[in-house]
Formats: sequence, structure tokens, C-alpha cells
Amino acid sequence: MNALSKEIYNLIEDHDTLNIETVAKLIGCTKQELSRFLNNKGGLSFRKLLRLSYVLFPDNQEEIMANWCLRINTTESIKQSFEYASITRNKKVLKQLIDLYANDKTVSKYVAVYSILYDFYTDEIGAKDIVSRLNKVGQLAGELAILSDIIKCYNYYYFEKYHLILETAKEAEKLVYQFNDRHLFIKESYLHRIAELLGHVSVHFNDVESARYYASLIINANICAKTVSGAFDIVGMSYLSEDGNECIENLRIRYEIAKTLGEPSIEKMARRNLDYAKLYLNFKLDADSDPILLRLQNNKGSEFELKLLKEAIFQQGEDDFLVLLRACARNSLEKMHECRRYFFKQSNYLFASIAAREAKKLGETSALVDDFIKIKIEIKGDVKFEENFIRCFNRSSHHRCSISA
Repeated sequence: MNALSKEIYNLIEDHDTLNIETVAKLIGCTKQELSRFLNNKGGLSFRKLLRLSYVLFPDNQEEIMANWCLRINTTESIKQSFEYASITRNKKVLKQLIDLYANDKTVSKYVAVYSILYDFYTDEIGAKDIVSRLNKVGQLAGELAILSDIIKCYNYYYFEKYHLILETAKEAEKLVYQFNDRHLFIKESYLHRIAELLGHVSVHFNDVESARYYASLIINANICAKTVSGAFDIVGMSYLSEDGNECIENLRIRYEIAKTLGEPSIEKMARRNLDYAKLYLNFKLDADSDPILLRLQNNKGSEFELKLLKEAIFQQGEDDFLVLLRACARNSLEKMHECRRYFFKQSNYLFASIAAREAKKLGETSALVDDFIKIKIEIKGDVKFEENFIRCFNRSSHHRCSISA
């Protein structure tokens, strides 16, 4: 790391307002530790190097860190550079790292696992393929074994195995908390991955307080736009039956961020979810919405509504919103209970609760309906993530979130 150490030393020396003592304090190390690194007499952990990139290059940190990831040469930092590129969704750097270390036996398992993630990020494989690909890698140990379990949850989500996601994520959380300070970057990164999983599971299981809690962690960490976008979706959906304005505003923010990602499928999904929520909550759709949804809104309550819903389901699949809207359009207590049972069978307690609310509007008076309105699985355990638990990603956020659980 000779050239890199010298480069950083010169940057600090030439800086108008920074010195070694100030920089050391900002990145969380001693003056002596930083001095040894700068004089090529000692190393600096990946986490501290990451913090250093924010201190020295606040305006182009991502570009600088991408460069440093390809230049570091200790085995531990190389391993962590894979996770950095992956968690920030920097697909270009991740591919460069995979190619750079393709023949390095000391990190061969890392190359194999992160190649799977790269193929998943670039749509070379789908979530349904993840487990079979991981099985081909062979036995994994330590942090890679935990990462493998976390990655498998993407597969479980695809197959709607939400209880398995919860069980796996909670077990991974326990193991991650056992990491020592040497693995602090990996600990923070894995906890971010777990928070993302638990946020989506929480909203599905109708634990809206936990959903907002985990989503706020992701938004405040602000590691990458894609995960922040997904977190605003979690928040929006958590307000679906409580506050229509909050729901739509958060889904709108999700869509606005999704438009910046350069991934058409994510943008399309974000827009569709926003428009579905508008239909259910009786918010006016924008003029550029899907024509079938505009026709549906214009004919809501008419004899054509069910026909249009059938057409929308044929074109776009049995989305939860469309299933709920179809049950509402039938204006039948029996059909609404069928809808409630449908969602309950899928363990989709958010929509089962909403269907129960709709049944109550239609005249259902039994105590059972109130039980279903309150139905949920509580996600948060005894251990609570700190609000600023991702301290190494010290960037300012335009989407600071103060949601309380």
C-alpha cells in the first residue's frame, strides 16, 4: 500500500484545514495509528480507510473509494472491498474485483459468492436461482457462511417463504453481533442487509412499527439509492390503512428515487405500486399512468369496474392490490371474507388486516373481524439496532428520516 499511503499523506499535508490529529479523530483512530499508516509502517483497517475517503473527498467519495478498493493489498481489506462494492451496488467495481482476483486462491470463495451477487444484480440470474448457485460453491465458513444465509433470503422472498426469512435473518443477526472490532465494517454492512430483510418482512406481517423502525435505519444510513428507495416503499405500505397521505407521499419518494437508478424494472414496479395505492385510497392518478388503471379509476363504482379489474389482472398478474380492489368492487361481505382468507393463507397479514377492515365497513360485527384487523407477527426482538448503527458511511442525506417505532 506504499503508493496509496504516500498519496494520502500528501493530501493531508497539502490540505488547508486538516492535519493528522484532526483526521485521526474524524476516522476513529489514534494519531499514532494514522501516522504509522502514512509512513508505511502499519496498516489501516478497511473501515477507517472508508471513513478517510469521506473526510478527504466529500464531493467525489464514491469515485475515490472505488479506486482505493482496486489498490488495497491486504487479504482482510480485499475481502471487505467485495462487500463494500456489493452493499453500495457498485456493479462496475464489483465486477472489476471479481476479475482482478479470479485466480487468487486466498479469496476464491469470496470471488465465487460475490459473483453470484453480481449476476443477481445484473439480472443474469433470478432470485429463484440463488440457492442452487450457492450450493455449487461448496462449504462456507465464518462471515461468508452468514452472508450466504442472508443471500438465501432473497430466494425465500421470491418463493414467499416469509417465516423462513424471519427465522434465517434473526439467526444471522445473533451471529453478526458476535463479530469483534476487526470485523466492524462487515458487522455494520451485514446488519444493514438484515435490517432490509426484516423491514420487508415486518410490513408483510403487519408489524408496522417494526417496519418503520427498520426502514428508518436504512434511510438514515443512506448507503445506496436502491436500498433507500426500497425503505420508502416499506414506510409507505406501513401507512396504507392508517394515513393515506403518508402512504402516498412515501411511495412517491420511492418512485422518484427509483427513476434515478437506471433500472427500468424497479422504476416500473415503484410506479405501479404508487398507482395501485392511489386507486385503493381514492387519490387521483397522474395523466401518464397506465391506461388500464386510468380507465379503472374513471369507472370506479360503475358496472364496468369488475371487467376492467379482470383485464388489469390478466395484464399485470394477481397483485395484492388488484385482488383487494376486486373484492371491494364486488361489494359483498362473503367475497371480502374470501379475500381475507386468501391473504391469511399467504401469511400476508397486512392485506388480511385491510380486508378485515373492509369487511367491517360492509357490516361485519363479529369479534373475529376485530381480531383480524389487529393480526400481526411482532418482528423486533430484545436487541435493538442503534439509529446510527452504520457509522462508517458518513455521508449527508437528503432523505433524513425520523420515523419512530
